[in-house]
Amino acid sequence: MKYPLGLLLALGLTFNPFSSTLFAQPPDRPGELFGAVVPETFAPVVYDLDSNANAIYFFDRGEVNFDASYTSSRVYTTIYERHTRLRIVNAGGLHLATMGLSLVHRSGYETSVEDIQGTVYNLEDGKVVATKLDKSGIFKDKSGHFVIDKIAFPNVKVGSIIEYSYRIVYPGFGFIPNWDFQGEYPVLWSQYEVTIPALYDYFVKSQGYRHFTVDTTMYSQTSFPVAFGVMRGTWEGPVLHRIWALEDATAMEKREPYTTTLQNHIQKVQFQLSSVRMDGYQKTYHSNWEQLTDELLKSENFGESLGDRAHWMDEQLSKVSPKGDVSPGAAQKLYAFVRDQYACTGQAGLGLSQPMKKTWAEKKGNVADINLLLAAVYRHQGFDASPVILSTREHGYPLDAFPMLSDYNYVITALRLNGTDYLLDATVNTNGFGQLPEPCYNGNAHAIDASHRVYPLLPDSVTEHRVTSLMLGNDENGGYSGTYRRTMGVFESMNERRRLKKTGPEEFFDNLRKTMGGSKQLLAHGFDSLSRLEEPLGWHYDMSFHFTQKTLYFYPVLHERISSNPLPGADRHYPVEMPFRVDNSYVMRMEIPRGYVVDQLPRSARFALEDGGGYYEYLLESDGKAINFRMRLQLNRTNYPVSDCKGLRDFYSLIVEKEKEQIIFKKSN
Repeated sequence: MKYPLGLLLALGLTFNPFSSTLFAQPPDRPGELFGAVVPETFAPVVYDLDSNANAIYFFDRGEVNFDASYTSSRVYTTIYERHTRLRIVNAGGLHLATMGLSLVHRSGYETSVEDIQGTVYNLEDGKVVATKLDKSGIFKDKSGHFVIDKIAFPNVKVGSIIEYSYRIVYPGFGFIPNWDFQGEYPVLWSQYEVTIPALYDYFVKSQGYRHFTVDTTMYSQTSFPVAFGVMRGTWEGPVLHRIWALEDATAMEKREPYTTTLQNHIQKVQFQLSSVRMDGYQKTYHSNWEQLTDELLKSENFGESLGDRAHWMDEQLSKVSPKGDVSPGAAQKLYAFVRDQYACTGQAGLGLSQPMKKTWAEKKGNVADINLLLAAVYRHQGFDASPVILSTREHGYPLDAFPMLSDYNYVITALRLNGTDYLLDATVNTNGFGQLPEPCYNGNAHAIDASHRVYPLLPDSVTEHRVTSLMLGNDENGGYSGTYRRTMGVFESMNERRRLKKTGPEEFFDNLRKTMGGSKQLLAHGFDSLSRLEEPLGWHYDMSFHFTQKTLYFYPVLHERISSNPLPGADRHYPVEMPFRVDNSYVMRMEIPRGYVVDQLPRSARFALEDGGGYYEYLLESDGKAINFRMRLQLNRTNYPVSDCKGLRDFYSLIVEKEKEQIIFKKSN
């Protein structure tokens, strides 16, 4: 899998006591003091960075400090401050007049926001008129474990400049907020500063395609009283001050076709605590998979529930399979029981949203609730099963070299049976045993158990096969008829079964019937293996024709025709990231309709991508009585860098043009 240029796998914020760089607070850039807005600030109407932007950020600055005096606990508290100034250029940016700050609010850990300031500036008769944010423009909303501070800025209109600042207090020292240098709108200057005492060591993941304008490290000395674990006394040592800045940060382009998530490409830095150390004492925090696994297994919201004896399962499970029966048949029954009886509320995440016993009783929960329950059910019945964590495609690429828990957002179950590992997801009721939905294929998945198994769920490791056949011929009654059959790939089968649960099979064929012209009639039809979820889904129908025209036009590729290029647009900003490899085959044999002759037959053709990336063949031949046609599309790669996108787009353009061609028949004399 290819990652953005400049991606740093794991950089510890380490300390060099011999550094010649002294700690110094960098001065504010001109005009960045709060309220430093003058008529000249409004002068540009169009900005060179992006002349079409609906809004532009003059600057966006974040700063993190650790304050030992903030509370009486003698433990550092993380203080995050932000100062931002932006301008509404067009009406499309007016939604920025409101914003929300989401804060964790649960027992034992509550974040708080302080000192919210905001001002809206408008230029009236050549003078700057400032309207300050007051308390009536700030209100709170609750959502689960989060409190959202909503802010509505006053007197905002096109041309307004909005400035705001705030402080967020995070209890303890274990969290540093991530920072995105790019977003929906361009930023003339984006800067992030962190100041960390050498007590704490953080790993930093830096991602992006550009080199930072500023990437500076400075040091100073400090001392303060501490009380953490067995650490007591006064700590004295170096303090690291790290600054990243990016000038003229372009807006992230809109998501393009076959872009999994913009989070894979945005310029950003992320942090994770790796250790605390003082005078020979050191405590590490999941800096490797062994530590992370141990932490998750001890977590009450994850692995702790798997050790529950769970006698409350006995009565219902005894009706599904006898305890101690670890046969493949029992494994499939237990999987089907959880998959079909428990409804997923849709939220992804690694932790339980409620006690497992509540999920069992209410028969619903989030992804972690259901798949951890599946692992617990298997263990309760005597199987070898473990939870597995992964990152879905929309969440972004995970990095294996250093396990950052924030890289992962999804839990599945691994079942080990007769020497084979089966990966299971019981949250989708169209998943067959041993099948995972398409979003799970995004990198390595990790078993959370003593084995530390790694499951390579790479898009390149799965191929979606589709097989289609079409047989057409003259019948004994003087008519013309045929049969169409399609067998879908695994993911297409899942998606189609999901749609059919909502609409029903007959509606599918009703819609198909509407696409048929007056000369074609739909006869016997149906689905194959609709309820056998482990098997590919197929559908078929018989047809008859009534020809009266002097000229007949016929597309050799029937329902599978690629009618438009899936990669439109000459410019591509992000790599093409396909979810799987493709192997589609299509065969047709058709007798020439009685009373007609072939007037025009498309030529055969073959197209290939460079470096064996894929090929397309379109082969037609006729002996005057029948036409044989074979089409095959193979894509052997799933990731194409921007430099290869033009070749892939041209490849598809050739396919689109080829599949527009028709066989033309004319009545014979």
